[in-house]
Amino acid sequence: MDFSKKIINWYKNNHRKLPWRENKNPYYILVSEFMLQQTKVSKAIKYYLHFIQKFPNLEKLAQAEEKSVLKVWEGLGYYKRAINLHSFAKKLREKPMGFFPKKYKELIKYKGIGPYTAAAIASICFDEVVPAIDGNFYRLFSRYLGLYNKITSIFTKKIFRTVILKMMDKKNPGIFNQAIMDLGATLCTPKKVKCFLCPIKLYCFSFKNGTIYELPVKNIIKKSTKNRFFYYIFICYNSKKFFIKKRFNKDIWKGLYEFPLIESKKCLTILEIRNQIWKKYKIFSENIIYQVKHKITNQILSIQFLNCKMIQSIQSIQIKKSLNNFFLISHKKICEYPFPNPITLFFKHERMI
Repeated sequence: MDFSKKIINWYKNNHRKLPWRENKNPYYILVSEFMLQQTKVSKAIKYYLHFIQKFPNLEKLAQAEEKSVLKVWEGLGYYKRAINLHSFAKKLREKPMGFFPKKYKELIKYKGIGPYTAAAIASICFDEVVPAIDGNFYRLFSRYLGLYNKITSIFTKKIFRTVILKMMDKKNPGIFNQAIMDLGATLCTPKKVKCFLCPIKLYCFSFKNGTIYELPVKNIIKKSTKNRFFYYIFICYNSKKFFIKKRFNKDIWKGLYEFPLIESKKCLTILEIRNQIWKKYKIFSENIIYQVKHKITNQILSIQFLNCKMIQSIQSIQIKKSLNNFFLISHKKICEYPFPNPITLFFKHERMI
C-alpha cells in the first residue's frame, strides 16, 4: 500500500477549508502557525482574518507598535506568541527586501519558532521534505504502527521522525503534512474516532486489534493548580480618566496594560486589602465593584476590582511616588491599549466599551 498516496488523495477531497491555505504565502502560514500553537482552529480563524486585515504583510507588521499588535491579539491569550511574531517581522526588515527564511534550519533559529512551526512553514511553503510533528502526528502514527513507546521521550521522538521521513511523499511534503494534520483533527481524534471513514484503516494496527484508545502512550505528570489573588484598583480621576501601566512581569500578560494591582498568594479580607492598598499606593479603597475567576495554564486567578478615591491631590509627592509608573488615559483611549481579558470584562461590566 502507498501510504502517502492514500492520505493525499483523501486530503484533496476532504481537507478543511482554512483561510491561510488559499495560497502558499509564507507570511499567512507563519501567522496561522503562531496562532495555532496554543489555540483551536475554530477560534484562530476569526483572529487570523482580523490580524491579516490589520497587518497584511511582514512590512506592515514590522512597522507597527507592540501595543497595536497586542491589541489585535487581545483575547487570544499567550501573548508571548504575538511579541515573538512581531520580533520576527522586525528582524526580517533588516534583511534584503523580500527575504524570508526557507529552510527548516534557518527558521528554527528565530524566537518563537519551534520544530513543528519551522517544519510546517518549510514544507508547506517551500516543499522541504521535513515532517511537521505535533500531537496529531504522534496519535495517528502510534495507532497506525502500533507503537507503544512513550511519546514524551526523546528516544521515541527520534523514532517517529525517522519512520515518518521514510513514509513521506517527497514530491508533496507540505500536502502530506497537512493531510496528517487534518486526519488527526477530524477522524483520528483523541476521543470519538471515525475509523470507518479513514483511508488507511485496513492497514492500521489499532483498528485491526481494537486498541485505538490505548494509544498513544503518554507519561503525563499532572501539575498542581496554583491559586493567585489579584486586587485591581480602579482609580478614576476627575470622572474622566483612570490610571494604567504596562505590565513587564515575565508571564503570559507581559506587554499588556493594567490598573494598579495588589497581588497575593492567599485570599485577603476587605480590611487586609484596604490596608495593603493604602500602604502601597496611599489611596483609600471604597468597595468591590466587580469580581471574576480567570483560568490559565495550571493557575486560577481570583480577581477583584475595587473602586478607589484619592484623598490627596494628584500633584502630591506621595501620590506621584506611589503611582510613578502609571499614566492617565480617558475612556475613549481604551481601544488603543491591549488589556488582559479580565480587565476587558470589567470594562464591559462598567459599560465603558
